[in-house]
Amino acid sequence: MSTNMMYTAIAGLNTFNDALGVVSDNIANSNTTGFKSNTVDFGDLVAGLMTTDSVNTTTEGVGSQIIGTTSDFTNGNEIQTSVWSNLMIEGNGFFCVQNSAAENFYTRDGSFEVDSKGFLTDMQGNYVLGYPISSTGAVSTTAGQIQTWNTATTAPYASYNIDQFGVLTGTDTSGNVTKIAQLEVDTFNNPNGLIRDGANKYTPGTSAGSPITGTAGTGQAGKIISGALEGSNVDLTEQMVDLITYQADYQANSKSISTGSTLLQTVLSLIQG
Repeated sequence: MSTNMMYTAIAGLNTFNDALGVVSDNIANSNTTGFKSNTVDFGDLVAGLMTTDSVNTTTEGVGSQIIGTTSDFTNGNEIQTSVWSNLMIEGNGFFCVQNSAAENFYTRDGSFEVDSKGFLTDMQGNYVLGYPISSTGAVSTTAGQIQTWNTATTAPYASYNIDQFGVLTGTDTSGNVTKIAQLEVDTFNNPNGLIRDGANKYTPGTSAGSPITGTAGTGQAGKIISGALEGSNVDLTEQMVDLITYQADYQANSKSISTGSTLLQTVLSLIQG
């Protein structure tokens, strides 16, 4: 019995060690732009049958395990920057960015900038996708990389603006306004099926479903705030409570191992005596 106690406690140690890792990750990303807090989902471990009375049996518990983590996709705090290319989605949705290999990623981090060729990119140089707008005002149905000006034929506009629907406009020195593109904003039926890819990006896992492509303010997609970034939604007070709780649980399982070891020593002493 003491051996079973020790193995059960080891399972508990592994569980709460992983849980502490999730909490530590949340705390470490409390200032990460667009970061979403994660919570741990616990499950029990069972083994063989054990008798509950003269007739019935049930499975014997042998500890706990982490069966998954759940992300909280509620909005983080709005952080004003006054930089037109810094964007925040108020509500559901993700910006879509594309690397040089034409692979798409999804992000809540709107820390965008314009590169030397006029393309709107994220901080890692991935291209922000959107729908080009023609000189007649027609919005393309095919998304592509957004170029804020044609470096081969024109110069940058005097100023830029992005409205709540993600429409990017440029204003020249004479005050003429030109619509350039409308940013793509995608949603997912199950955001918790997204897989963290690092650098504030996600890729869709099997359970996320295919991205529902669209624009801000349509369907389930939220609207865009220009000149602002979305802060992390980590609640440090809540994380500290979880940290204390999981640490206490870890110590309790350690005590179970110590108790099991004492019982084993007692049994050995009786046998040897």
